[in-house]
Amino acid sequence: MSKVKPACEEMRVLMMGLMDNELDASQKKKVLEHLVSCEECAKQYDAFNHLKKETSEMKFKKLPEMYWDEYWDYVYNKLERGIAWIILSLGAIMIFSYGAYEMTYEFFFDETISLFLRISTGIFTFGIIVLTVSVLREKLMIRHIDKYRSIKR
Repeated sequence: MSKVKPACEEMRVLMMGLMDNELDASQKKKVLEHLVSCEECAKQYDAFNHLKKETSEMKFKKLPEMYWDEYWDYVYNKLERGIAWIILSLGAIMIFSYGAYEMTYEFFFDETISLFLRISTGIFTFGIIVLTVSVLREKLMIRHIDKYRSIKR
């Protein structure tokens, strides 16, 4: 691998600026002078210009209309399912949270237990509920696509 001179490294950065018309007059003059004196950088500059020209002339192939219809159907399905999973998860969290609240009602309103312990227990219980719903949702999602489901140890 050839070592690049420090001046060439700086010029390669400036070459990109020259191609994009981002340099001031002194920088532009400095790069052009370097390109005259350095054959390797001049070749690279020509290659960059050729690449820029080729990519700017590229055109996307027009997709038939039927593909666009399928694409939008797929996007809508993904959005609908994503929103449905969020709503389902929130509903499950609310139901389980209410159930946990009802089961521990006596605990939360017992004045002999410190407020810190009651709040901490509530947060912990809520975290367990959210984690359970999240894991159940994930297991339901990958149940159909798990590649290793049928492998026996």
